[in-house]
Amino acid sequence: MIIDGIGINGVTCDSRKVKKGDAFVAVRGEKSDGNLFIKEAVKNGASIIFTDSHNIDEDALDKKNIKVKKVSNTRKKLAQLCNEFYNFPSEKLKVIGVTGTNGKTTTSHLIYKILKDAGVSVGLIGTLYVKINDKTYKTNLTTPDQEQIFHYLSLMEKEDVQVVVMEVSSHALESYRVFGIDFDIAIHTNIGRDHLDFHKTMENYIASKKKLFDSLSTGKIALINLDDEHGLKLLDKNNDIIVLTYGLNQRSTITASSLDIDFNVSFTYCLQRGLTTLTGAELEPFEFPISLNLLGRHNMYNALPAITTCLLLDIPISKISKSLKEIQSVPRRMEIVYQKDICIIDDFCHNPLSYEAVFQTIQNMSFCNLHIVNAIRGNRGKKVNDEIASVIQNWAKILNVKNVFLTSSRDCVSGNDYVTEEERDAFFSTLKNGQIIFQYEDRLFDAIKKTISYMKKGDMLLLLGAQGMNMGAKLALMLVEDYINKTNFDLNNHENLMRGNSNYLRELHH
Repeated sequence: MIIDGIGINGVTCDSRKVKKGDAFVAVRGEKSDGNLFIKEAVKNGASIIFTDSHNIDEDALDKKNIKVKKVSNTRKKLAQLCNEFYNFPSEKLKVIGVTGTNGKTTTSHLIYKILKDAGVSVGLIGTLYVKINDKTYKTNLTTPDQEQIFHYLSLMEKEDVQVVVMEVSSHALESYRVFGIDFDIAIHTNIGRDHLDFHKTMENYIASKKKLFDSLSTGKIALINLDDEHGLKLLDKNNDIIVLTYGLNQRSTITASSLDIDFNVSFTYCLQRGLTTLTGAELEPFEFPISLNLLGRHNMYNALPAITTCLLLDIPISKISKSLKEIQSVPRRMEIVYQKDICIIDDFCHNPLSYEAVFQTIQNMSFCNLHIVNAIRGNRGKKVNDEIASVIQNWAKILNVKNVFLTSSRDCVSGNDYVTEEERDAFFSTLKNGQIIFQYEDRLFDAIKKTISYMKKGDMLLLLGAQGMNMGAKLALMLVEDYINKTNFDLNNHENLMRGNSNYLRELHH
């Protein structure tokens, strides 16, 4: 890649990764400013610097034969450079973007599974990992940064991937991580209160989500949840795209009938108006029965756009139905991790809407006593924890919850997810004001251990929370088998391992 006559060997915004001949983009982050690391980037071999700062000593850099380019938006420039460096990989792929407050992971996984079963070479970029057919790569963000995302898209192109399914977060859209990607289909799942510590207002949050749909070029497809009050706002002033709507609203292009929810979900998929696939094939209106081995009404909402997307990609409805029947669970999404004398369900609850979805599902299920272990959200502010606590307070009364345990998961989280005293106290205050009796443990291990010791045959345990509950299922399975078998339930050996064996902790993380 040539910039102003200079051959570029790589592009990065991390001065530590700079190698000889690289372009360095000085991005201002939430906690650090890339402009402070320009000297390090130059020392490591950068040949060109992109910056939005006016306080750079350009003369000094010019003497070292380092070119400086001033730009108005370094995040956008980083995406543009990465896209160009990898020769615009998304233009050679079919790219499906899934955005929304909840449902991104499940919807993406459903699409990935259906396409893979149908023999389509498919990639997945999301919260849990990046997958290229059968290969899995670890990632720490819902949507990776610009350098990673274009690297993975290029890798997918080289491995002859046909379709990429991508979770697209509001953070990613606001910070231009997916800027320049040529999306063929954009899916909206729902929009509720979340990430307001970052976006400040719901208007800003919705505007961030809208960026995905604004990026669609003429003739590309938007799939909108018509039952969500914010859905149509994403289409404002965008008249050149094809819009398909879904939901229980009878005006939707795609709807569902004969909905049945228990330990799994079944419904009739109804295409109410004909549609044209991406290859130009015409589909007439039809109805078809669908069964899912997943819990909750919300999974009907996840399935509708997944099915529609695969129809648009020319997968027959019979094959789609067969694939959906075979899906047993999506990790940490209303996942039944244990079901013998007791039932344990694990869910990545992270905002009020996702907690509501869990409890709405649980009220339709059979159990003797309900127990909750909830990991408080760390490093997300007082307000979201107060709102989550309010949801737990309301449902604890409705469902007559036997035990509520709160934890900061100090034994399992990193610095970015540590719970502050303010966040913890906000949770305590809301539950106390609602007259909900609860117990607190600093460590996740102790909270789960004590809860299991109270459980009896027929009881259900909910493991709820975001990053703070990521190790919850593994800890619960380890503890429950010992308890059920009445063998060494004091678990001193496990306690010692948790305290002192970093290899053990790493194993749990995997």
